Amino acid sequence: MGWAIDDTPVKIWTPDQNIPTEIVGIFALPCSRIIHAHNAQFERLISWYVLCVDQELPEPPLEAFYCTAAQARARALPGNLGNLGQCLNLSIQKNRRGTELIKLLSVPQEDGEFNYDPDLLQEIYDYCATDVDTERLSAKITPPLTDAEFADYIVNERINDTGLMVDIQFAQAATEYAADERAEICAKLSELTDGEISSPQQYARLKSLMEPFMEENEEIKGAMTLTEFDRKEGKQKSRLAFGKPARRQLLDLEETKPGTLPPHIIEIIELTDEAGKSSVHKFRNMVERADPETGRVHGAYIFSGAGQTGRFSSVGLQVHNFPRKCAENPAQVKADVLEGYELDNVMATLSSMLRPSIIAPEGKTFVCGDYSAIEARVLPWLSKSEGGEDILDIFYNCDLDPDLPDLYTLEAAALFSIPPEKITNDQRSIGKVMVLALGYGGGYRAFQSMARGYNVKVTDDNAEGIKKKWRSNNEWAVDYWKRLEFSAVAAARDPGTEHGAGMVNYCKPGPETPLYCQLPSGRMLSYPDARVDLVESKYGTNWELSAIKAQWTPKQDEKEWPRIKIYGGLLAENITQAVAADILRHAMQMLAFPVHLFDDDGLPLVGHTHDECLLEVAEHSAEKVEKCLREIMLDLPEWAADLPMAVETWTGQRYRK
Repeated sequence: MGWAIDDTPVKIWTPDQNIPTEIVGIFALPCSRIIHAHNAQFERLISWYVLCVDQELPEPPLEAFYCTAAQARARALPGNLGNLGQCLNLSIQKNRRGTELIKLLSVPQEDGEFNYDPDLLQEIYDYCATDVDTERLSAKITPPLTDAEFADYIVNERINDTGLMVDIQFAQAATEYAADERAEICAKLSELTDGEISSPQQYARLKSLMEPFMEENEEIKGAMTLTEFDRKEGKQKSRLAFGKPARRQLLDLEETKPGTLPPHIIEIIELTDEAGKSSVHKFRNMVERADPETGRVHGAYIFSGAGQTGRFSSVGLQVHNFPRKCAENPAQVKADVLEGYELDNVMATLSSMLRPSIIAPEGKTFVCGDYSAIEARVLPWLSKSEGGEDILDIFYNCDLDPDLPDLYTLEAAALFSIPPEKITNDQRSIGKVMVLALGYGGGYRAFQSMARGYNVKVTDDNAEGIKKKWRSNNEWAVDYWKRLEFSAVAAARDPGTEHGAGMVNYCKPGPETPLYCQLPSGRMLSYPDARVDLVESKYGTNWELSAIKAQWTPKQDEKEWPRIKIYGGLLAENITQAVAADILRHAMQMLAFPVHLFDDDGLPLVGHTHDECLLEVAEHSAEKVEKCLREIMLDLPEWAADLPMAVETWTGQRYRK
């Protein structure tokens, strides 16, 4: 154990020594935030379950542990200690040899024995001490978590400790099913390509397979041309690809123009698409990460893990990345898999069982509340514009009277120039994609990307027309993007000044400080090392705002940490998702502590994926809890009291969307 008190030199303790009296005293204190560590969850758990047991120490309470990795993520900096030190250009850097040393010393060797080489041991002690110095230095030069942020971190850790129960029996069977199906897909690919391709991961070879057809048909080349907005360079970039979007476009082309590609190529595309589903890995993760005694997977949620916004992300179980589509009859699918029956469309069926594989224990049930269309509500609310108020009125009226046409229907009606009552379900789906995809300045590619998730198919030309029509009908949004960008650039150019846009304010306290955005809640979004450069573009000379991007890492030949170009649409996305995160955090705080409202046997909040709260309660109290959950989630914080909000709830034994 490497440790230090305040600014004193780092010390190393090993189990052959007496435990230091300072450690004994610190562990016995009831103080909050007294033990600082990077990724404190690890130090907390190994202290509780190893150190305290072996050395007969009192267990420090959860609130005693303060996470400096969470502090870094909350400031839009890398959570990984090595990356953080490099990003901040610290005078002390993490020793990158640590991973190798752990393999050499903490993993049994070929003979089953551990390595006790004294030189290697001294090297890992030095490595541990350097970690403490790096953690301490990085924490000193970034703002600490506020009281509210620390409280949110603690609630998330309680949820991680409770864990999500998974259906291990089904997950094991599904893993085998998926592995068998994948093996068959690989064999079929090899057969169709005369042994040239034997894995769906061989993208380069698969792309080469398409080259003759691209040369013959420009439409095929167009379908395989992926055009994306490169936020790092701030412009659209095109490249040939054979990823999921390209494969979807090729299959769409074949559907509209049968015979464009030979049947065996279509089959190869479909097989690659099928094998690309992540069911194998996710079910295997469930099995490997579940506690063998309780069947629960712990540590699934990361506090402030989603970049600039402060939203939560997930790790291991990756609940944030589960497919939306769920099996209509999970019990029947499980029975078929356990019996070994042949499934139709194996990978798609298994994929639809990922969410339902999270289950409530016997005698319990899930109660879930999900904020309805929260981002579509928050953005116009933040704009404080007349057009935004009109959008909020639509939500307010629909919340009171569900029979009224909703925003998606009205947007579709405006697009197709027909009365709302004549809008079909397919047309409403287009309206929904418009609202969800275009609110942050996205172009027709953003529309197409989201459209695929909702099974909406339009041509690129039509998507471009839809984008233009939406912007014409929602000038308030276009104007707000411009106001946000103007305010952020002005604040970055003139440190010490404050510039508002709607309900947020931008400021850069000093030349060396980050650019901050103050949200209605008072929480600050951080844009590290923000700067403004005068650049030439096809639109003339403009001020361009950029900042460090925590999720990116520099290439080997790059010295500077990668930067992201910041524009109005991105700023709108950041503040909208950040406010949504603040509303969810507020609900989680209220749900985490009044345990007496639900059960007398523990914390009911076990999950919070995206904009939802997942409770696990006794079956007999489900109806009471569902009503109470809706009331609590709709009890918005004072700063958001005038934001119209709705919550959709459900109960059941298996998790679903």
